[in-house]
Amino acid sequence: MTINGGRDSVTSAVDRALAKQRADATQEVEAILDAALRVAERSAPAAPRVADIVAEAKSSNQAFYRYFNGKDDLMLAVMERGLLRVQTYVAHLMEKESDPLEKVAAWIRGILTQVTDETAARQSVAVSMQLGWRSRHTLGEPLVSELGSLLIEPIRQAGSETAELDAQVIDEAVMGTMNRHMRHGTAPDADACDHLVSFCLRGLALGRR
Repeated sequence: MTINGGRDSVTSAVDRALAKQRADATQEVEAILDAALRVAERSAPAAPRVADIVAEAKSSNQAFYRYFNGKDDLMLAVMERGLLRVQTYVAHLMEKESDPLEKVAAWIRGILTQVTDETAARQSVAVSMQLGWRSRHTLGEPLVSELGSLLIEPIRQAGSETAELDAQVIDEAVMGTMNRHMRHGTAPDADACDHLVSFCLRGLALGRR
């Protein structure tokens, strides 16, 4: 066996071992995040206890603190994972539409699902309460901005010369509506959702005149 061949074998063995460790760690973290979401939902408005989360995940304190500095760190991770899932969901809805304005409408309705779907609403409220409603403006701002950026291209395709500014206005209007309902434990009905969609699309149409 050549020296280089030996090094390649060692590297492959290390890579396999690290891949297994990474897969195991990912599975353990996902189990803790899932448990945290369930416990937070059950205990709201009271704060979930780490001991309850660990028990729900069938994990241990040692494993918990291997991955998270504390409960706030954990709830932030839960929120970030939730935002990534929302982003994937909304992008999927938009991809199903060919008309750029319908893509914008799909984005709005997808975001509002976080308060119109009962399960999503309970989970969103539970996590946001633990973060003191800081999620949008501080802790989760980069991910929230990525959500809003999905609007830019379809708005540009619809003929806007100020697509980024238009996307920001729609993003703030829809997110503001969602956050207001989350704070009050309410949800917009179908007419309210339709009105918000129509309002935003009319704004884009007027802006092109």
